Amino acid sequence: MKFITELFLAWRYFKPKRNAVSVITLISIIGVSLGVCVLMVVLAIMTGFTNEIKTKLLDITPHIQMESIYKKYIDSPMKAVKKLDKLGVRAIARTEGEVLVQKNKEVHPQFLVGIDVLHETEKINLNKDIIRGKYSLKHGEILVNYVLANRLSLYPGSKLLIHSPSKLKEMVNISDSGRINNKKKNTVYLPSEFTVTGIFSMGMYDFDKTVIITNLDDADDLFGYPWGAATKISVKTEHPFNIEGIYNKIVKMFPQYKVLNWKQVNKQFLNVLAVEKNMMFFVLIFIVLVAASSITNTLITVVVQKTREIGLLRAIGASRRTVMRIFILQGFFVGFIGTCIGLVMGTCVIHWRIKILHMLSSVFHVDIFPKQFYYLNKLPAAIETGDIIFISLCTIILCTVGAVIPAYRAAKLDPAKALRYE
Repeated sequence: MKFITELFLAWRYFKPKRNAVSVITLISIIGVSLGVCVLMVVLAIMTGFTNEIKTKLLDITPHIQMESIYKKYIDSPMKAVKKLDKLGVRAIARTEGEVLVQKNKEVHPQFLVGIDVLHETEKINLNKDIIRGKYSLKHGEILVNYVLANRLSLYPGSKLLIHSPSKLKEMVNISDSGRINNKKKNTVYLPSEFTVTGIFSMGMYDFDKTVIITNLDDADDLFGYPWGAATKISVKTEHPFNIEGIYNKIVKMFPQYKVLNWKQVNKQFLNVLAVEKNMMFFVLIFIVLVAASSITNTLITVVVQKTREIGLLRAIGASRRTVMRIFILQGFFVGFIGTCIGLVMGTCVIHWRIKILHMLSSVFHVDIFPKQFYYLNKLPAAIETGDIIFISLCTIILCTVGAVIPAYRAAKLDPAKALRYE
């Protein structure tokens, strides 16, 4: 019997007259469609989330960073910066460290970044991130994040006191017994005063709530380093996702420095994102497995209803393999049609995800995507062709395999017994 005949019979059995079997078949298709839709939406959001996080990381963190192996700071970073510029990358000297920010009686910990504005104006552009005020980092000026600005009611022109932990540490002396005394009784410590010139937002909540920016010399003065020194040299490249080539060149060129690329620095975090996406897939694939089990139940019912027709097919010469293929094709049809519908549904949900999110938030009065937990200001999503192919193949294979048991039962029917009452 030709394959076209098997295909015709499978399609005819797939859409029987209006009865309980047709309703169960419809439910099976809906189950598969919902499973595919959920899988597609979740994986697209996880992919978008990962891509957005990587993009934000590359925007706000160096692609490659260099630190001194022997000291806390680099004495003459501009020598290394000039060598790096010849490689076609953008190198910036930075001094970083934790500080305490005070306004009136309120004190908040922040992460201070000092940049060499005099030499690096063309290499770093923060104008696009300034939401209030202007980008200016002259002596005694500072840029603050919008989260801190809201907490302390800051605006351009506001005054801030910055406490350096390294200088505070110098004011006390801890003996071997653990007793704390003033190190210099006649010395008075005064924090540094800065003027807020601009308020910025990088679009990544975790970064925006902790980082403040000033010029390199003021940062060196706060941490007690010589003017012109830097704790790190940050490097930006044109192709951060293919960074191995330039990274290896820099490692060979500067053996006296500890050199790390962004993948190494964020290795644990990126691995967590990848594992989380894989785990979400394996958990949600059980939705498709449930739908596949319903296909098995449906086809068992079809086999019982079509017992006489199966016996007739066997009597006119159809082989057991032919009968098996007919019912396996029915499982394939359910999987294929359900997958197609699910992909369309998933695409629509992803396209209108923001509106759906706002609607759910207004109906249930719950912030479903709080920025302070997810780092981002919006719900990202990205549909990858590889994910779509993988979801489709898994779904169709599971649905087809779900039809094997009833197909085997149909093939085992004895033609004489099936036609006994004919």
